[in-house]
Amino acid sequence: MRPRPTCRRSPLGSTRSFAASTRTRWPPTSAANTDAPRADAAGAGASCAFWRHGGGAVASGAPCLRYNTNGTRCEERTCMPDLAVAIVWHQHQPYYADDVGGENPMPWVRLHAARDYWGMAMLLWQWPQMHATINLVPSLLDQLVAYEAGREDTHLRVSRLPVDGLSEQDVAYLLENFFLVQPEHNIFPYPRYAELYQKRPAPGEPLERARKRFSKRDLLDLQCWHNLAWIHPLALERDADLAAFRKKSRHWSEAEKQWLLAKQLELVREVIPLHRRLAERGQVELTTSPYYHPILPLLWDKRLARRAMPELPLPARLESWADDARQQVQKAVARHEQVFGQKPQGLWPSEGAVCQGIVPMIAQAGIQWIATDEEILSASTGGWIARDAQGFLRNPELLYRPWRVEEGGHALQVIFRDHAMSDQIGFHYRRMPADDAVSDFVGRLEAIRRATGPSAARRPGLVSIILDGENCWEYYPQSGVDFLRKLYRRLVEHPRLRPVRVNEYLAAWPATDKVAHLFPGSWISHNFAIWIGQPASNRAWDLLADARQTLVRETEAQRVPPDALARAWQELYIAEGSDWFWWFFDAHRSAQNPLFDRLFRKHLENIYTLVGQTPPA
Repeated sequence: MRPRPTCRRSPLGSTRSFAASTRTRWPPTSAANTDAPRADAAGAGASCAFWRHGGGAVASGAPCLRYNTNGTRCEERTCMPDLAVAIVWHQHQPYYADDVGGENPMPWVRLHAARDYWGMAMLLWQWPQMHATINLVPSLLDQLVAYEAGREDTHLRVSRLPVDGLSEQDVAYLLENFFLVQPEHNIFPYPRYAELYQKRPAPGEPLERARKRFSKRDLLDLQCWHNLAWIHPLALERDADLAAFRKKSRHWSEAEKQWLLAKQLELVREVIPLHRRLAERGQVELTTSPYYHPILPLLWDKRLARRAMPELPLPARLESWADDARQQVQKAVARHEQVFGQKPQGLWPSEGAVCQGIVPMIAQAGIQWIATDEEILSASTGGWIARDAQGFLRNPELLYRPWRVEEGGHALQVIFRDHAMSDQIGFHYRRMPADDAVSDFVGRLEAIRRATGPSAARRPGLVSIILDGENCWEYYPQSGVDFLRKLYRRLVEHPRLRPVRVNEYLAAWPATDKVAHLFPGSWISHNFAIWIGQPASNRAWDLLADARQTLVRETEAQRVPPDALARAWQELYIAEGSDWFWWFFDAHRSAQNPLFDRLFRKHLENIYTLVGQTPPA
């Protein structure tokens, strides 16, 4: 998916403690990096350089898992940091493939896999003490597995074609799609790619005229350069042949191009095994999301959209699809277990979208914790936790802790992300030198530590940093390698901070404070306006409702073979994904909007086709 904002930009600032009438609960009713310390050291006999000991017993009795001054692992079981930092990288792509028509028109799973999914995991692999959480949406996993099995997308098909075999349609596709990457850090640093970029079609220029500026050698180099731009810098660091390929820069042969594409697919095939190894060594917690990334509260009850926006127009069809929401969660948990060998403990609800009613069905699927945005906590507590106009937090100690939410005899723990800190990584630090950005980030964490210190006698504070893990890095120099390396080093070496997996923090310090009622909303302005309420999105919901009604009717009639019926339901779940509705929002415009619209409609058409009916015009 093309880079997009992860959330509304919020005021930025440090934290400041304000007087509070209560400080207890709301409501009152209740390839290894040589700079890193050794990961295989064991033993004792030296003081822990990173922790306060004796500050309060760890509930689980787990060792602190940090390192002493002599490089051995600290085994102290009452070791407590001043502040825990939980970074959650949300890795997600919508389901692009049209399995009925046998087409995959978009390359973003493959391209992001070769750069961001592989590279983000490999950076963590280089820092064994850098604990983190990675959320992998099942619709992404399925498409990664498909590439492992030899499936291709239109972009890959055109990349593989010999230049002499390109049709005019193929050349048009190259010129329209092989410059789709942020140019400042991915095109301009490479003179040959920049030279080709200058020849690209101008806005509104006929492709036939632009085509005349490109020789066959230009087209072959363009096939190589766009795929090369989406390979992570660490891959070039570890592979001298790949680095030499890029250094050659131009005049590659057809055989060399095929070699590059094979290298790219090797990286794609490494993504899932690399994440599995990170989880097996206890460094990373792997979590899931609803299978095809739907907005669960809108499946549950579309009228919930009016809680935050009472005048919001709604679709004509408002029936609950609670069974679909349940299936999206249960199937996600099962798929995660199938791929990684164990059920996930945590779930990132798509777009951080939550409501009170979905708590039981998530808990029943075996999920122990979920996450969403700080604005949901603010709305759920009547503004008790909120930012002022300068971005300062009121009652910061209440944000930097886990909470419990209960419904129908079921409970979940909930963490709420720091909106401003997450946005700093997503939107702002890319404009700063890496050292300055990391110093600013750590300085903000230290300010949070000071603001929450008086309330940390029983537990360390927990700062949750949650954002899309693939979308911002093409806007950073070197895909963010310098920034992330420096950030990870500062976090693991800081004497008062501890990077944690979410589940390890919750095992040691489970939530004791309770949110009485979880406000329905998302991580964007604590509402659902992006996915419902505008004419295009409401029309899409009604078209989806018509297709679902047809599918329910055919299911009850038992006229359709079970296999075709199961595939039709899958197409429905795919069409419920949030990304289609994202691009129906008026403010979200890109050159690929028509393709997203076509894919949404194709999934709806597939439902009718699979049950033996003619799709409506």
